[in-house]
Amino acid sequence: MYPWRRIVIPTDFSTAAEWSFDSAVRMAGSTGAELVILHVRATRPSNPDELRFPADDSLYAYAEQHELEKLRDHARRANATVQTRLVIQRAPDPGAAINKTAAGENADLIVISTHARHHVAHLIIGSTTLNVLSGAPVPVLAIRYGIRARRGLQRILVPVHLKQRSTAAASLAASIARREKSEVHLMIVCQDAEQAAAEALLGEMQGLFDGIEAKPILLKGKDVDAELVRYVRGADADALFLNAGAHEISTLKQDIIRQVDTPVMLVPAGAPSVS
Repeated sequence: MYPWRRIVIPTDFSTAAEWSFDSAVRMAGSTGAELVILHVRATRPSNPDELRFPADDSLYAYAEQHELEKLRDHARRANATVQTRLVIQRAPDPGAAINKTAAGENADLIVISTHARHHVAHLIIGSTTLNVLSGAPVPVLAIRYGIRARRGLQRILVPVHLKQRSTAAASLAASIARREKSEVHLMIVCQDAEQAAAEALLGEMQGLFDGIEAKPILLKGKDVDAELVRYVRGADADALFLNAGAHEISTLKQDIIRQVDTPVMLVPAGAPSVS
């Protein structure tokens, strides 16, 4: 998984999709990864062979090549060493197609924009993005359209909780922090009665960050997402790492992704932290 070797970035060639492109280029450049630019030609669910917006394949190919060259030129100006490749899929469910492509390409990461075509887009996670977040076979870096661009992963936030079963997010954060010399904030939200158990868990989790600057952060409160969002907003972090659930992304995680002005890395359980 890490260091990245192949990164998939889905695009509909919209302004919002391009917003996440710079981050994908930076992450590919940091480890010499190939950048797979994926465009899904949407088809009708009732007839998967029929395009939702009918047009000759040559017209689609012309438009895709034109947009690809724009992105490649952008990538060359940002980091001339990044290799790019365009992959075209036809599917009625773009989210499922993105996840299938990531698996088929043996990708290590998906970078995607969490936008919707709406005037309150920052409050909405698009259906395609939600499907990707819920079923990706690899980590997904979700970047909300309009937030400030980051130049690296120098400060990483990793929430943990007393009932968690997976350490996938923490393990990936540790691998990145070890290579990038990042600062990690290991956070837990608890009430007074849980403080001793919370402190014990933080101490246990710090074992994953041997040799890394990892700060234990204990936050008091009942409302987990409110406390996490409040801390993230004040921490000026470059990414928030969360464990991905085995099924549909929880309402709590959706709320956090909607509200924070920080890219969110969702890491599925069982994903290896180092290739």
